[in-house]
Amino acid sequence: MDTQPTSIDPPQPTADGSTGYAVDRYGGARFADVLDSLLRDVDLDAVAQAIHEFGLQAVAEHYLRALIADGVLHPDAAGAYAEEERILDADPHASPTVHPVTVADLADEFTRLDLTDPATSCSR
Repeated sequence: MDTQPTSIDPPQPTADGSTGYAVDRYGGARFADVLDSLLRDVDLDAVAQAIHEFGLQAVAEHYLRALIADGVLHPDAAGAYAEEERILDADPHASPTVHPVTVADLADEFTRLDLTDPATSCSR
């Protein structure tokens, strides 16, 4: 999965504060595990560099759009719930769960991973 921001052009913000939807096939993943799985194969140094260059919000929006474009996340709740139904039809013992993932969730995760610019000093 190549969802890291690598473009020379700055990512364009979305108009609606998009949300993508992950489907946990077995329903046992915590939300933190879902976020971890979305960032597992990402070059975190490249993400930190992109955040420094383009800003946290723009990179989080770009990353969410890339996850949706790559088919990792569903672009709408209807698609995610349809997949949940397909899983249940194939395996009635499964317990799929839909997890909404927002730009803010990704921005918070990038911040938690310390990929954002360090705070500037207020010293005199």
